[in-house]
Amino acid sequence: MKDLVKLDNAHEILSWHGYQKILKACSVADGLFEYLWADTCCIDKRSSSELSEAINSMFRWYKNSSRCYTYLHDTSDFPTDPDFAKFPNSDGWPEWFSRGWTLQELIAPSDLQFFNKDWKAIGNKWGKATELKRITGVPLRVLMDGLSSYRPSFAEVMSWAAERRTTLVEDEAYSLIGLLSINIPMLYGEGKKAFQRLQLEFMRMSNDQSVFAWRTSKVGSTEAVENTDGGNTQEMGWTSGVLPDGPVAFKGCHNIIQMEPKEFYRSLSTMWESDAQALAANGECETLLHFTITNLGIQIHLPLRPYYGCPSVFQVALACRRRSNLMPLTIDLAPFGPFYYRHSGADGPTQPFAQNRNLRLAYQGETPRDITFKLVETTALHKFRRCLVFPSKTRSEDGSLKLSSTNPLAIVVYANASNAFFAVACGYCFGQDWVHVICDEPRDKPLLYAKQIYKRTWNRGAEYARLMAEACSRKTVQPYYVKHGHLLGTTWTVRIACGGWEKSNDRIVTVDVAEFPGSRCKTLTWEPMYGTKGPVKVDIPCLMRETLWFGGRLDGHQIEGTHEVFSLAPTPRQIKVGDYGIIATNNAGGFECRGNIFAEPEASNLKLRPYTDVLSLNHVVTSELVPYGAPLPRPSENDGLVLHEPKVLSFLNTRRVLDLLKQLSIRMRDYSLVTSVVQCSACSLTDDFKGRIGTQSRRYPQIWQGCEFSATIK
Repeated sequence: MKDLVKLDNAHEILSWHGYQKILKACSVADGLFEYLWADTCCIDKRSSSELSEAINSMFRWYKNSSRCYTYLHDTSDFPTDPDFAKFPNSDGWPEWFSRGWTLQELIAPSDLQFFNKDWKAIGNKWGKATELKRITGVPLRVLMDGLSSYRPSFAEVMSWAAERRTTLVEDEAYSLIGLLSINIPMLYGEGKKAFQRLQLEFMRMSNDQSVFAWRTSKVGSTEAVENTDGGNTQEMGWTSGVLPDGPVAFKGCHNIIQMEPKEFYRSLSTMWESDAQALAANGECETLLHFTITNLGIQIHLPLRPYYGCPSVFQVALACRRRSNLMPLTIDLAPFGPFYYRHSGADGPTQPFAQNRNLRLAYQGETPRDITFKLVETTALHKFRRCLVFPSKTRSEDGSLKLSSTNPLAIVVYANASNAFFAVACGYCFGQDWVHVICDEPRDKPLLYAKQIYKRTWNRGAEYARLMAEACSRKTVQPYYVKHGHLLGTTWTVRIACGGWEKSNDRIVTVDVAEFPGSRCKTLTWEPMYGTKGPVKVDIPCLMRETLWFGGRLDGHQIEGTHEVFSLAPTPRQIKVGDYGIIATNNAGGFECRGNIFAEPEASNLKLRPYTDVLSLNHVVTSELVPYGAPLPRPSENDGLVLHEPKVLSFLNTRRVLDLLKQLSIRMRDYSLVTSVVQCSACSLTDDFKGRIGTQSRRYPQIWQGCEFSATIK
C-alpha cells in the first residue's frame, strides 16, 4: 500500500491483483462481518515493532477469527490429485500449499473457506479435510480441532513445514512460532540462525527430545544410505551441530511421537538388554530431566553406548519413537573437545555397556572450509605406486586431494607388482583435518579394497580427528608429525609425515616405505618432529630433530647480517652444508656425521649445486650463556666472539633443492641436518665471554677453551 503515493494515476490501482483480492474479499464478507483483516495491507512493515507484534500474534489472530478466507489464485477447482504440468514449481499442488506462512493459516482457524481464482467458493476445511491431509501431511484431528486437543511432537510439526518455502530464509522460523506456542524477536538479516533460535527457545519451554530426531545421510557416500525406520534423510557433513539449519531436515518425521519416561526406559531396557534404572539419570525412571541452554551448549542427560571399532562414536537413545515402532529412536553423537556433535554414517554393532551421561551438545558445527592434501611420494617406496584415489571426485588435476564438508574423506591406494597394498586416508571432520595409514592385508582388487577402507575409515574418522587435534595442540616450534603402519608379512613400515596444519588450507603429506623400526614404531599416535629452518622458506616435513648439543652447547650466537641463531661447532672436523648426523650425548658434545645429502644418489640425478654464493658477514657475534638443559633463547646484545674474514654458506632456495629434501626427508628423521655454516680464518673470544664460560669450562669441548684459533660456527 505504501506504493500508492507514488502513482500518477490513482485509477491504476484498480488493475493490481493485490488490490482486487482485497475488494473481492470485502465483497464476500459484506453483510456477514463488520471488519476484514488482510495481511497485505494491515501490517506496516516499515515499523519493526509492529511487524514483530504481528508475526508473534498472527497465529492467535487466525485462531480467534470468526472465519478465514483462502484465495487459490491459480486454480478453478479444489485439487484432488497432483498436477506437475500445471504446478511445476509447487510439487504439483496450487502455490498456496507450498508457502511457509500458509501453514498456520491452515491449522489455526476453526472456520476456513477456500475460493478459486474467480472468487467462487470451492469448499471449507472441514469438508476437504481428507484432501488437505493428503496434500499437507497434517493429521485429520489437527485439521478438525486445531492444536487444542492434540499436541504433536516438535519433529512432527517441522515435517509439515519441511517442503514449504519462504521468500526470506528467516521466515522459515518466524512462520512457525505460533504452531510451537513460543515467541522470539524478529531479526531479519540473521539468516539460518533464526531457525536455531526457534529450536533453542522451544527447548527452554519443553523437554521434547524429538527436536534432535532429524535424519541425516552420509555425504560423499558411494551408496545410498538406507533408512530402516521409514524416514527420509537430509545430506549433511560428516559431523555437525545437533540443531539443523531448517525444517527440511525433518522431512519424513511426520509419525514421530514423544514417549513418557516410564515407557521410554522400559522400551530402551528391552532394546539394549540393560537395566532400566542404570539407563536413567540418577536412577529415576519417572521423569526426564529438562534441557539447560547456555552459551556453551545444551546440557542434557542421555543414555548412550559406543560402537564396536568406533571408540569416539556413540549411539544415543531419544525419548521419542515412530508410531509404527515401540522402540525409541537413536542418533549418533561424537565428542570433540568439550562438546558432542552429530555424527552421520556410522554402522555396525554397538557395545553392550550402556550408561547415562551428562552431555554438552554443540548448537552447530565448525564453519566448513575446503582443504587440499598434497601427497609427496619419496623415491624410497620400494616399487609401490599410487594406483587409485577413491572417491575419484576428490582428486584434482594436479594429483592433490581436495576435501570439503560435502566430500570429507579420500582414500589413496598404493600397490606393487606383487599385489601388496596399503592405503593413506585423508579426512576432514569437526573442522579438523587428519591423515591415517592402513596396512591391512587386502583380499580383493584395489577398488573393492578402497571401498572397504572407506567404509571402515568413515566409522573411525572421529577418533582420527581427535588424535590429530591432540597432536596439533602440543606447543612445538615446527608443527610436523609422523605416524607408522607396518606392512604385514614384511620387514617394512609405511611412514607418513604431515605439516603446515595451522598456516593455510594446504596440507603436505610425505609418504615413504622404510625398514620396520621395531618397538619404536607408533601406529596410532602421532610423533611430533621438526622441519627445516633458516633459509629454506617452505613447509616441508623434513623431520630433522632439533639440534641439542648435550654437554657441549653455548647457545645464542647471532651474527649481524643474518637472521639465524648459530651453535658452536663441537668438533675440529670441518662441517659442510648438507651434512647430517647425530649429536653425541657425551660431555664432548661431538657431531657424528652420517653423510651429506648432496652425496646421495638422488642429488647426483638432480645435478645440484649444494649452497649459495659465499656472502661476507659482519665480524661481531652476540652471544648468550644459558644453563644446561635450558631452551634456546633469543640472542642478547653481549659481544662474545670476534670472527676474522667470516663468510656464510647456505642451501640454495630452489625447487630442485626442495625436491631433494622431500625425497630424503623421512629417511633421515632421526638425524640433524646442517642448513647453514659460517666459516672464518680465525676466531677471538672477548674478555667478557671468557669470564662467562670460565666457571663452566667442563661443559664445553677443549677446542672452545682457548683464546684464539681457527674455527667453524654451525
